[in-house]
Amino acid sequence: MSTHRRVLRMAIPLVFNLLLDVVVVYTDFFMVAKLGEDAIAAVGMGMQIWGIYYAMLSLFYTGQNALMTRMVGAKAYKRASITLSTLLIFGAFVSLPMLMIWKYVAEHIFIWFHAPQSVLGLGEAYIGTLAFVAPLILFNAIFEAAMSAYGNVKTALKIKIAVALLNGVLDYLLIFGHSGFPAMGVQGAAVATVVSELFSFAVFTSLWLMQKTLYRPMLRFYANVLMRVLRVGLPAMLDRLLSSASYLLFTGMVLVLGTEVYAGFQIGFRIEGIAFMPGIAFAITASILMGQGLGEKNPDKSHEDVMVALRYALIIMFAVSLAFMIIPERLARIFTDDPEVIRHAVLYLKIVGISQVPLGTHFVLSQALKGAGATRQTFIINITSMWLVRIIPSVIAVYLFHSVTGVYLAMIADTFVKAVLFWRLFAAGRWRTIKV
Repeated sequence: MSTHRRVLRMAIPLVFNLLLDVVVVYTDFFMVAKLGEDAIAAVGMGMQIWGIYYAMLSLFYTGQNALMTRMVGAKAYKRASITLSTLLIFGAFVSLPMLMIWKYVAEHIFIWFHAPQSVLGLGEAYIGTLAFVAPLILFNAIFEAAMSAYGNVKTALKIKIAVALLNGVLDYLLIFGHSGFPAMGVQGAAVATVVSELFSFAVFTSLWLMQKTLYRPMLRFYANVLMRVLRVGLPAMLDRLLSSASYLLFTGMVLVLGTEVYAGFQIGFRIEGIAFMPGIAFAITASILMGQGLGEKNPDKSHEDVMVALRYALIIMFAVSLAFMIIPERLARIFTDDPEVIRHAVLYLKIVGISQVPLGTHFVLSQALKGAGATRQTFIINITSMWLVRIIPSVIAVYLFHSVTGVYLAMIADTFVKAVLFWRLFAAGRWRTIKV
């Protein structure tokens, strides 16, 4: 199979897979946006807070991906089955503490960030309900990563199509109170997410137990396998966790500038999130093919796969950049009709449009390096650049100059710096000899 065909065969379903992830999340945001700027701010900040939990999942996903893709590449399917079983058992052990942590977070974090009273109650209701989905998201992420390790991204795509439809229907019924259901507002969006994730978990579990995947169903726990996953996954989790916490601080600073500014930022950020999903798909493809090539003892194949994935990602991100520069107002009007919110969303999109190509470089090369197990190096680059180039200049921009433009300029400067550093790290080639 040619390199281009190998990359596209995996990346194209992943594009739709990730877009459906975004559809599920953004259906909540789009419908809640009709409730006003307080609801936008509450759910937008709630999603940022929830991003911390997804960062914690990197402990599983990144280490699991690096280990299981190599096992698949080496055709060690029994060891891969043991790895999946080990992670599911460990996930069951940590699920209840995760749920309790997020219930506590829901009750306090909006207060810590001095959110307006009109936003406070809405945000607590949204995050407090989402806490119940934490264990389900963990198991679904483990199953999905296991399937992706051997290139089966189409099954997850089919499941997510069903989830997106279910979530959309439940959002319509529960947020606005149609067909006899109570109008629950932002809490209805969270309830819809909980039910949808429960459906996804039931399907993944059934496929595994019915032996419809590459992995044999078993209940075995190997501490040494868990330690191998954690050794790679822990730096990745700390990377994502600190990055998410830093980004939460970053968005909290934008909130200081006013609810309309923050609502415009959130809409611009959501639009950007949808637009760069194809680039993320090629980044994940690069990570998976990197691990498979190294498992086959063929790092040259890994290098070629990553470079092809990078080229496709940059073409897509360049097109995204043009869209942000040419039609930002049309994109913002999809979410809101408020002229002041649209003005701030347009400002965000025009500025971040400059950084989409280096953002694609950052995405693909950082994921490829993580797929090789180079999580410590990526952690150092991400955190150092985040604080020195993004957070500290943003503090100055907000508290000394009261300027959201300065905040956005610091953000794109961080993107350019990371792109250069990841390129240099990948080109050095030390990833070829990393053991996981």
